[in-house]
Amino acid sequence: MFFNSIIITTNHIYIGAVYIISGLIGGSIGFGLSIILRLELALPGFIPCSSLQYNANITFHGIFMIFSMIMPILIGGFGNILLPLMPCSSDMIFPRLNALSLWLVFNSLVIMFLSMFIDGGVNAGWTSHAPLSIINYSSIDLMFFSLHIVGLSSLLGSINSIVTLLKSTNLSIINSFLFLPPYCWSIFFTSVLLIISPPVLAGVITMIISDRHSNRPSLDPLRGGDLLLPQHLPWFLRHPEVYILILPAFGLISEMISKFSQCIISGRDSMLIALLITAVLGCIVRGHHTFMVGFDLDTRSYLTFSTSIIAIPTGIKILNWLATIRSSRFSLITPLYFIIGFLFSSTFGGFTGLISANSIIDTILHDSYFIIGHLHHVLSLGAIYTISAAFYTYWIFFSTISFSDYLGRIHSGSSFISSNSISFTMHSLGIIGFPRRIYDYSMIFFKFQWFNSLGLIGIYLSIAILLFAIIISLVRSLSRSSFNSHQ
Repeated sequence: MFFNSIIITTNHIYIGAVYIISGLIGGSIGFGLSIILRLELALPGFIPCSSLQYNANITFHGIFMIFSMIMPILIGGFGNILLPLMPCSSDMIFPRLNALSLWLVFNSLVIMFLSMFIDGGVNAGWTSHAPLSIINYSSIDLMFFSLHIVGLSSLLGSINSIVTLLKSTNLSIINSFLFLPPYCWSIFFTSVLLIISPPVLAGVITMIISDRHSNRPSLDPLRGGDLLLPQHLPWFLRHPEVYILILPAFGLISEMISKFSQCIISGRDSMLIALLITAVLGCIVRGHHTFMVGFDLDTRSYLTFSTSIIAIPTGIKILNWLATIRSSRFSLITPLYFIIGFLFSSTFGGFTGLISANSIIDTILHDSYFIIGHLHHVLSLGAIYTISAAFYTYWIFFSTISFSDYLGRIHSGSSFISSNSISFTMHSLGIIGFPRRIYDYSMIFFKFQWFNSLGLIGIYLSIAILLFAIIISLVRSLSRSSFNSHQ
């Protein structure tokens, strides 16, 4: 009876909870694939799987973590739970459309999981550039079908979120809309990006499928297609995807800091302007991913400038958060430890992003582990810290018993040490010349890879602590409920 009600529900809190559960399932698969990748790189000469299978694991690791974990939890999960409550709305404006968006995401997760076991998986990388994605594997078609579904889900959910925000505020009174909480604004900007960007990716995917099953060589350079088009078009989504993932994190961090400090974020107007500028610039800085395709000096200079300038609104937000924390007095509880970790991760990740934005430096570091370290520092660490802090802050929606603060402190400390050890090791490997997309290496890199593997063990220890805290909270909550009913 309970599961039937969950399946047919249109309640935004229940839908948000299922989003989070779906994201945790996708994240578990992605983390499991990272174990295989780390096992491959634990020792030089130790090759438990082939190079094709290794590339397939990289592909699914990236896709599961981005499209099946971070997006469902940050946007679908906490977005559905918090968004209707902040403008004092009873539910999303289109509840059935909201439920449809949820089950499209869940079916996409299932289809993506099935594609891992067909033809050895997809070994085209998580970016799936042509001509690697034009190789005749059935798993590629299934993966692209899954991405089409998740793109449709994002489009429907974004329309629902925008209309909910517009209808829940009195547009005749401008202040009622302008003074929405920062999280509502972050979801609004994210929804606009999700309406603009996924159709481009859908077009690219359709063109690749057309190249695979017909004689149209639109993206296949081996058959006369455009050589640079497959390099440019996918990044119209993939780089805005970074800000699609991080903007809700910015909004959640703002809400949690405001909640614990019991005051409005310092420089709220500048915070909202910085969110808007970040969303706008996020759509035009994708070109720095294509420094290696042979741009002229003027084009590379423009791309370097446009990418570097996005650090200004990011710095404004960090300064606003630090000013709010500095001007208020509150005790250090578990969510604040993760928030501090997020601030450190965003600052350092933005700094390494400035390094990668320089076309001359990027020419040296582009195919190295430095880029992998930057990606993990910005996305992985930022998203994990935000999700963990939100779990500890808004767990009241799922259980009447809060988490143990003692376990939370252990969780935050182990997460911070282990995750940063992985990221800093990746940066160091890139600086000394370790190439990415490689499944075996020389003995001179062994110490770095060993330290990287040790950090991954710490990550799994922190996850185990979080799961243990969740189980304890749920058991205590059920025990209290049964006791009250008995009374």
